[in-house]
Amino acid sequence: KDPIEYEQRFASGFSYTTPDNFPYGRLSGVEVELRQDIGHYFSKFKGLSLGTNATFIRSQVDLPIEDIIAFQNPAINVGLRKRPMLNTPKHLYNFYTTYNLESAGLQLGLFYTIKGDTLVDGAGVLDSSRFVPDVYALEYGTLNFSLSKKMGKHLTFGFQAKNLTNPRIEEVYHYDRFDRDTLKSSYRKGIDYSVSLTGEW
Repeated sequence: KDPIEYEQRFASGFSYTTPDNFPYGRLSGVEVELRQDIGHYFSKFKGLSLGTNATFIRSQVDLPIEDIIAFQNPAINVGLRKRPMLNTPKHLYNFYTTYNLESAGLQLGLFYTIKGDTLVDGAGVLDSSRFVPDVYALEYGTLNFSLSKKMGKHLTFGFQAKNLTNPRIEEVYHYDRFDRDTLKSSYRKGIDYSVSLTGEW
């Protein structure tokens, strides 16, 4: 009830995004996961684990009445009454492998995630006569690496590298009745590295 969603708004020649309480929303999904300790079957690979999971999401929100009326304007006539929730990808796929060498206090992890098409901005109306479609971030994958190493009894060294494949992230204007999407933006996030040293006493 009354979920907070973001919409595109247009005023005085510029656009902006603003939050609004929508009347009602529904969110459901299912996650399937498989993990296996390889060392359970092959002693030489003790500490090595492989895993994968898949999440499938369905979401929907009812549009506020003022938006429905605006979309029914004869100059626009798109008839929108519902749309997906913001920031809920249609699917998420994860593939990962971890290695834990307890005798050396070493932990390694490699993680690959595929994020499906995701609504990032809801449709709007410009100058009461022009329709601005939903904005979607298209599917992309990211690869992350992590390392943790105990250094003595109290210190732990950590290293992380995120977004190693540095994929191009594209956002497009999308409406089901259009023949094709229109590119809004295209960029790369870059690769992030972080180093940490933590202590416990």
